Amino acid sequence: MSRAAIQQVSVPDTEWRELVELSAREGVPPESLLQKALSRYLSEVRRMAEARRLLHQSFGVWKSRDDLGGDSVDVVNKLREEWDERTARLGIE
Repeated sequence: MSRAAIQQVSVPDTEWRELVELSAREGVPPESLLQKALSRYLSEVRRMAEARRLLHQSFGVWKSRDDLGGDSVDVVNKLREEWDERTARLGIE
């Protein structure tokens, strides 16, 4: 298990009261809930960064394709619409 650093964090009073109430219902200390929330947040940040990295890595993968007939502007606009829909659906705009 890794060592824990002790840090002071300011939490607005209303949120602290809500956290204390939740900790009482859950039967765990507020600090434990804060640690869990921080861990989940950082995990989500890492997941989003990886998703962005993979999306950027995929840029240009079709640059040598010659089977996308039609007006290139129309093809590109359709692809961009699909891309925008996909990133919006994934929440990585």
